[in-house]
Order: sequence, then C-alpha cells, then structure tokens
Amino acid sequence: MKNNKKLIAIVVAIVLALIGLIVFIMKDSNEANSTQNQSGQLVNFQGADLQEEKDGKLVWALSAEKIEYDPRTKAIVLTNLKGLFYQDDVTTTITAPHAVLTGDRNSLDIDQGVTATNTEGAEFKTEALHFDNKTKTLTSKTAFTYNSKDVTLTGDKLEGNMSLKIIKAIGHAKLIKK
Repeated sequence: MKNNKKLIAIVVAIVLALIGLIVFIMKDSNEANSTQNQSGQLVNFQGADLQEEKDGKLVWALSAEKIEYDPRTKAIVLTNLKGLFYQDDVTTTITAPHAVLTGDRNSLDIDQGVTATNTEGAEFKTEALHFDNKTKTLTSKTAFTYNSKDVTLTGDKLEGNMSLKIIKAIGHAKLIKK
C-alpha cells in the first residue's frame, strides 16, 4: 500500500510538473505574440514613392527615405519628405523631415521645418505646412518667409496654390519690394 501511495505521488508530481511546463511555454509564447502585434502595427517601406495623376498628368509626387503605413488609421507617415507639386507649368519642391498623409489622401501635414522652392525662383520657409488635396492649396500653420525675384513677404500664416504663384499673407504681414 505504501508503494502504491508513493507511485501515485510520483505520477501526480510528474503530471503537475508537465502542466506547469505547458502553462509556462504557452504564457511565454502569448507574450511574444502580443509584443509582435504591438510593435508590428506599422508597415514600413524604405525609399518608396507616392503619387497622384489627373487626366494623365502628374499632380504631385511624394518620396521619402522611410514610409510607415498604419493599417488601423490608414495614415501614412513620411520621414525626410521630398514632395513635387505640379501646377500651371510650375514645379514646386517641398522638403521636410516629417509629414503625415491621411488615408484618403485628402490632407498632407508637413512639419519640423519646411522648405519649398519653385521653378520660377521663389523660396518659402515655415515650421509647418498643410496641403489640402481637394482644393490643391498650401497653408502655413506657422510664421513664414516667402522670397521671389520681386518681393520678400513675411507673416503669421500663408495660403497659396501649389505653384506658389498666388499667395495670401495672414496676420502681421510685411511686404518688401526688391
């Protein structure tokens, strides 16, 4: 009888040890999966391009060193952006360290120091810029400086078209003719 009790105790101990080992392994693999899900939310691309065409003509093209796509929000985060915007036979080049394009591609918010130039020699600098893809307008969210061949314009905010040929200064504007 004592031998049966010892045998039963040994079998129970082995079964408990196996159950403990299985629980430990399952817990460890669940933690690894949840870590992968949390860190794997964004889809990354290196050196990718995005563009939009209308009637067979390129409207804008965005390139970046790194592009991250969030499948939940469908937002696209661009690192070291270079954007080309085409309007009225003028190409405007916009560069910035960071930008976010909405999933529906209706809005592009560019920030962390924005520099723009166009093929007519105009230069534009601001800290943050918004591009509305529906109206094809650029709006600075912060103070700006705009230099062309003829004028230097500064102000609190700016609204303009993609070619930077039509611009409007808002708040504390100052125009200097050259």
